[in-house]
Amino acid sequence: GVRASPGRLSFGVAVGWKRFAVAGDVAKVEEAVPALGGRESAVVGVSYSLKKFTGRVAVGADRSDGTALPALRKGDNYSLDVGGSYSVSKRVALTGGVRYQVERDRLGALQDERRDSQAVYIGTAFK
Repeated sequence: GVRASPGRLSFGVAVGWKRFAVAGDVAKVEEAVPALGGRESAVVGVSYSLKKFTGRVAVGADRSDGTALPALRKGDNYSLDVGGSYSVSKRVALTGGVRYQVERDRLGALQDERRDSQAVYIGTAFK
C-alpha cells in the first residue's frame, strides 16, 4: 500500500525599526491520514520597546484546509494576545499578558457553535 507521511511547513519574518517591531508567521500542517485533513495558520504581531518595558499585541487565525472528512474536521480558531515584559535587570524580565481565543466548530448542529477561552499569564524570562 501507499504510505503517506505528515508534513509541516512554516515561514516567519520579523522587521524592526527603532522601537517598533512587526512579526508574522504562516504555517501549514498535513496529517499522515488524509481523512484528518490539514491545518493552516497565520499570526501577526507588533511590539513597541521602551528602556525597561516592551508591549506587544498579536492576532492569529488557525483553520482547516478543507480536506478533512466533515465529521473529523476541527473548528476554526481566532486569537488575540496582549502582553508585555519589564526588565528587572540585564538578564531577568517579568512577563505577563492576556490571551483570548474563540473556536468555531464546523458541526454547529451537534455542538455549541462557539467556545471561548481566556488566559492570564505571568512569568519570568532569562536572557
